[in-house]
Amino acid sequence: MRLLYLLIGMIFVTSCSNSTDKRSENTKEISVTDIQGNEIHISKPAERIVCLFDPSVDVIYMLQAQHRLVGIPAETYFDNELYDYYKHIDSRILNKQLATPGSNELANLESIIQLNPDLVIAQQLPESIVRTLQQMNIPVYIAAAARYDDLKKEMKDISLLIGKEERGKQLITYAENKIKELDERTSSKKDSLPKTVYFTWANGRIFSTTGRNSMMNDCLDLAGVENVCPSEIDKPNINPETLIEWNPDMIVMWNDSPDLFYNKKELNGITAIQQKQIHNLIPMFFYNPHTFKSLCAAVAINNWAYGSEDKDSKEETKEILLELYGENTGTELIKYL
Repeated sequence: MRLLYLLIGMIFVTSCSNSTDKRSENTKEISVTDIQGNEIHISKPAERIVCLFDPSVDVIYMLQAQHRLVGIPAETYFDNELYDYYKHIDSRILNKQLATPGSNELANLESIIQLNPDLVIAQQLPESIVRTLQQMNIPVYIAAAARYDDLKKEMKDISLLIGKEERGKQLITYAENKIKELDERTSSKKDSLPKTVYFTWANGRIFSTTGRNSMMNDCLDLAGVENVCPSEIDKPNINPETLIEWNPDMIVMWNDSPDLFYNKKELNGITAIQQKQIHNLIPMFFYNPHTFKSLCAAVAINNWAYGSEDKDSKEETKEILLELYGENTGTELIKYL
């Protein structure tokens, strides 16, 4: 009988030890370092998120954690390029029920605090607001989404902070595999030199382009084409003479009409214009280069530059969106592509 009690006691002690170990694992602190070098430490995954940076809002939807959003950027409601798509995948946005406590440097501190968040994500915030939130034990993560490596880092960091690490890993692995596939597709066309491409931003800014130190340049690289602009500046402005000198094979526009080029007689000698190689990334929502949807932009540009017997770029874009957002949200979104 004494031996039986001893065995029961040993089992009880072991059981308690295992429970303590599990509790210790479950309460392990989550730590990441943002793009500015700020360390963020939280004791458990964030449940109430104020996100004031649109690309990071997209990350949260891709991680399938949108139900944790309690605050979003103000422009979500007044920018049709955002509202017209988010409203189809979140009824709170459709009915404008999610709070909008500002946007980055225009954020309202009192409005943020009233939402009782356990994580704030932004691209820019006044130092005074960041400091006040930190003093109130509200962690602030600063995102950039400025280069492709940023996208991977921020996907990994945010997935950790909100307890979606496995989903984050799946998305990063998918993106890396898609990039390898694009590389192989381009390298198989060994008889062609890389096409040179001039990229131009929206709202009639045809002489505002993208330099080498930019996310859009990374997107062009992923597509296997060469950015005709040699500048390191993110968004340099040029003159018509410079564009004529560069003489790109192809022009990629951001949600604008090709007539902005075709109607300028002084540009008629440019190869892309003569051969009518002007293409448009539209709707912008599906090609945002500051998210993993840069894969959609890269696929479209690659197809315009080199063509594909096996792949239809629109169908491939739909496949990418289904992977990025998941079956439910992705299926709803691709109806509007």
